[in-house]
Amino acid sequence: MLPPKQHKAYCNFYDAVRDEEHLDARITAMIGLAAAMARECQP
Repeated sequence: MLPPKQHKAYCNFYDAVRDEEHLDARITAMIGLAAAMARECQP
């Protein structure tokens, strides 16, 4: 678990990159899937 200050910073970062201002939903999902697979997570 992250300390509260770091958790808030991570959540702010996560929310900023998940908005679809620059990338559409399909590309955002594909990037997330690729990142999960690179970390050997099950989709």
